[in-house]
Amino acid sequence: MFLKTLGFEWRYYLRQPSFIVTSLVFFLLPFLATATDGVRIGGGGNVLYNGTYAIAQTILIMGVFALFLLVNFIAGTATRNHTSQMSELIYTRPVNPLQYQLGRFLGALLITLTVFATVPLGILVGSLMPWVDPERVGPTNFSFYLTVFFYITVPGFLAMGMIFYALTQRVRSMMAAYLTALGVFIVYVVGGTLTSEPEYREIGALLDPFALRTFGELSRYWTVFDKNQTVITLEGVLLQNRLIWLAIGGIVLVLFGNLFSFKWQQGNKKIRPTKASRVPAPSGNRIDYQASAAHQWQKFITTLGFEMRQVLFSPAMIVLMLFSIFQLSSLYAVPYGGLYGTDNWPLTQTMTGAIVDNFGLTMMIVLIYYSGEIVWRERTSGMGDIIESTPVFNAVFWVSKLLSMWAVLSVLYAVGMVFTIFFQLSQGYSNLELGLYISQLFYVELLPWMWITVLVFFIQVLSPNKYLGMLIASAYLISSLVLNQIGIEHNMWAIGGAPNVLYSDLNGYGWFLTGFNWYMLYWGALSLALSVVGYGLWQRGPESKLKDRVKLLGYQLGKSGKSLLAASLVVFIASGGFIHYNTKILNEFVGRDEGLDRRAEYEQKFVEFENANIPVITKVNALVDIYPHQRRIEASAEVVVKNKQDTPISRVLVSYPQHTPEWNIDIPGAEIVEMMPEYRSAWLEFKKPLAPGAEIAGNISVVRDHAGFKDRDFDVALAENGTFIDNYSLFPVMGFRSDLLINDRHERRKRGLPERPRANKLEDSSKYSQSFFGKGVDFIDFETTVSTSPEQIAIAPGYLQKEWTKNGRRYFHYKMDSPMVAFYSFLSAKHEVKRDKHNGVNIEVYYDAKHSWNVDVMIQGVKDSLDYFEAEFGPYQHKQMRIIEFPGYRSFAQSFANTVPYSENIGFIADLRDPEAIDYVYYVTAHEVAHQWWGHQVGAADVQGSAILSESLSQYSAIMVLKKRYGDNQIRRFLKYELDSYLRGRSGEILEEMAFMRSENQQYIHYRKGSVVMMSILDRLGEERLNTALKQLVDNFRFNSNPYPTTLNLQAELNAVATPDEQAFIADLFEQITLYDLKLDSVTVEPLGDTYEVTLSVSGAKFAADGQGMETEQPLDESVDIAIFTVEPSELQDDSQILYKAKHKIVSGENKITVTVSEKPYYAGVDPFVKLIDRDSGDNVKKL
Repeated sequence: MFLKTLGFEWRYYLRQPSFIVTSLVFFLLPFLATATDGVRIGGGGNVLYNGTYAIAQTILIMGVFALFLLVNFIAGTATRNHTSQMSELIYTRPVNPLQYQLGRFLGALLITLTVFATVPLGILVGSLMPWVDPERVGPTNFSFYLTVFFYITVPGFLAMGMIFYALTQRVRSMMAAYLTALGVFIVYVVGGTLTSEPEYREIGALLDPFALRTFGELSRYWTVFDKNQTVITLEGVLLQNRLIWLAIGGIVLVLFGNLFSFKWQQGNKKIRPTKASRVPAPSGNRIDYQASAAHQWQKFITTLGFEMRQVLFSPAMIVLMLFSIFQLSSLYAVPYGGLYGTDNWPLTQTMTGAIVDNFGLTMMIVLIYYSGEIVWRERTSGMGDIIESTPVFNAVFWVSKLLSMWAVLSVLYAVGMVFTIFFQLSQGYSNLELGLYISQLFYVELLPWMWITVLVFFIQVLSPNKYLGMLIASAYLISSLVLNQIGIEHNMWAIGGAPNVLYSDLNGYGWFLTGFNWYMLYWGALSLALSVVGYGLWQRGPESKLKDRVKLLGYQLGKSGKSLLAASLVVFIASGGFIHYNTKILNEFVGRDEGLDRRAEYEQKFVEFENANIPVITKVNALVDIYPHQRRIEASAEVVVKNKQDTPISRVLVSYPQHTPEWNIDIPGAEIVEMMPEYRSAWLEFKKPLAPGAEIAGNISVVRDHAGFKDRDFDVALAENGTFIDNYSLFPVMGFRSDLLINDRHERRKRGLPERPRANKLEDSSKYSQSFFGKGVDFIDFETTVSTSPEQIAIAPGYLQKEWTKNGRRYFHYKMDSPMVAFYSFLSAKHEVKRDKHNGVNIEVYYDAKHSWNVDVMIQGVKDSLDYFEAEFGPYQHKQMRIIEFPGYRSFAQSFANTVPYSENIGFIADLRDPEAIDYVYYVTAHEVAHQWWGHQVGAADVQGSAILSESLSQYSAIMVLKKRYGDNQIRRFLKYELDSYLRGRSGEILEEMAFMRSENQQYIHYRKGSVVMMSILDRLGEERLNTALKQLVDNFRFNSNPYPTTLNLQAELNAVATPDEQAFIADLFEQITLYDLKLDSVTVEPLGDTYEVTLSVSGAKFAADGQGMETEQPLDESVDIAIFTVEPSELQDDSQILYKAKHKIVSGENKITVTVSEKPYYAGVDPFVKLIDRDSGDNVKKL
């Protein structure tokens, strides 16, 4: 019986069209993702298309979509007997229930796995196609495919299949299948919320039914080599995850799968006999029924209310709403925004973002599913013929149902709004900004959904059944997410698409609503046209086929309908033409591939001039007029240029910035020739070559202006309130722009470009006199006059000489009293100002009136930083330090001479009320002040490792200030974040990881690894010797530009204060990629009278890795911290909770360490303060 039933299910589905269709879909998607560049699911960078990681990612992502397979095959099998009314007949036969049910279930499961097996088959076949770049695929290794399929997919499908089969069998309704699918997805999303914070990652990995995040946790620190070569093993968190879900599935199947008896529910209501009633004989009188306007209106209101009630109070809708609210409730547990686990204040702009993020999936599900239910409700209930025979206009059906769907979507956002308002109040935040809630949620976010709803309704009207309509709508929505990947990038091609509407608390919506409004008019007109045609094609009656309805369309529309259709199409075409004019004629639209092609052409055309000599600007006197309300800047600069090279300069390549319709360089004896707007470049030719050592004065002028609106690539530097622009974005730049070159080696090869290094070699001494800021950048004499609107304050580096108002403009004259690096900025906004003074240095913070929370923290950070840096590294070169808030369109802070623009998003809105939170505002402030030494006093040569001198040393300096204020515990938690970011960063390397001292502007190295490396050196050398070395580096290169220092100089200074053993340790950190693998295997505690003997078993290993992550084990012989605690190390308050801390020699392999402590120990750890780059620091501490 078991085999016969299984065979029947197998043969039944093999004959179904759904088997062929789903097999083709699940084969083609991974095939196209592997064989073409238009679709990408897994892989990218140096990760091979047929390596373990890409294969697993593709299979696991497709596994999410396999919910449709489970619903179609397994849930379909579970309900087939009921829907075909064969249950009673089968259940009366002498059939073994267990064999019968298991046969049906496993038959459906086998067919599901067979369909899904086309996914790895598609990857395999795609990787073998002759047109695939051979550099992007490796040798075929079948174990990569088989391990993922049998270790992850088969157990997962078995577990999910048992749940789907049992619950659907129990309820005998496909609605149970849909709700089960939704529930599974809810668990998946909840796990994703948890994994956003390091301490919850393992829990999230265990909860994931699809094992996507489980695999993410397993491969979190995999290098490129690991991603391409590691064979997955069924152990650890992956094994636990599969066992958990198999256990859940098995329990559900046993409890609800009717495995041991055939039962069906007849309901609890008693059937009561009905009394006979007399039906009056029909009258022979004729009834005249007029379809009056009042009747149509009444029908409209009735249908609208009925549809809303049917949707809002349905079980699935309630589950979806609770799911979305549950997602939002993560705001209480997981920081939304902020850095290093520290919350931001719950600003309304942040809350609307949380609602949109958490309700996006719900909106899509509600739209697809309930649009089908609403459109087809009468026909699926069997009442269609009766209702559709009533004298009610099609327009009444269409409009009432459409409005009910819109109302349901509005209710979803309203529920989210109410919840987040409650959350804001519960967090002590009362500036609720109801107007922003309404404009953002019910206009900017809801309006595109409304237009998409019209399209989905239209699809359902054309579709022969609602399920096909749902499938087509789902396919459209999913495909719209990948349009960019296949080259359809303009928002005019995706209904509801529009330019991003950026919002900043400082600047509001700025100008971003203008383009959005036009796009909404464009899509609104198309939606109106679709609505007119939709109600004209509305199906009435069982035999109303689409082709027949199309023939009657003109009649159904009538004169008024045709007029409305024509008017909507006119508006659609006119608004579309206006959008095209603005985005493609007034402004330039450049797609991704076209942009890459241009960059390739730029390189091919000008690379021969990469090392050509260019003059250096030595003096700048700029006049900058900012017109924030007109989106315009007019600027000119009197400059002095000098040839500091040994050969004459006859011509110079010049590049000008985006958004610059007018510009000129007026230098006596030179002229602009051969304008090349496609590259935003031109040649500046000297009639008489500029001789070595010669200086010449000239003028540079630009107009930064905007016409109309753009589809993308907005100018966020120029804002109505909060302009922040630097000289590279405002003025033309001389010389070849190496920053425009393509780094991705695959994109380079595709365009016939040779491989090239990302940076000049560390040993290339010819670049030692060239600044890392750019070729031709040196120290300058700087002066500027900046004007702006009367309500705003304009700021630039230098000291304010004069402020005045003239002709409705506000002017500020700044002048620097000593040479500074030719890297400067101009800012303008309506600000409040708080001033202080510390040891003769004026401190000013310019901030938005709503964001005063952390101004005092920033001022204290400046004071403490100045104290520490001046004491350790030398005098501060200025008499002021200013911090200026700018809009959160960009999330960073940047240090210019005595001036630090600081984004509202990374400090001004941080919530620092929790005393245990990492004070990242204080840290960022200290980091930017440190740049006044590392970057402005001590530059760096334009070679490998340049960012180490500016960023890693600023990281170290800031951490030391943070350590002095908050102690070692906050530093420990900070370094855990930094180590985690480094290890994750190296796993996403697109070229190759470089050794620390050769970092090629790789942020995960010079920021994240830099923090850990410098604190490791601090641990070995001590603060005094390390700072002595850094002070010597400052003394040797302060304001020096010929040569600039390199990491070779830094290493030399460190070696000068180190012992031979310490020098070897520094060499390991600097010269190679060194990783440790320390693990506390076990700990035993034995009381000895008033003391306790603690024995630790520690395993240790040390590895050297190459740029792709391939590791070679090295002998380990290091002194490593061993510590015993009374509390978990992350909860340390003071040193009294550390019972023991000392260095012990750790060698490769097993190590036994015995120590004695005076109190009962509760935790023990090896390297618990994160002083080494450990591949997995999570196993370094154990609870006793």
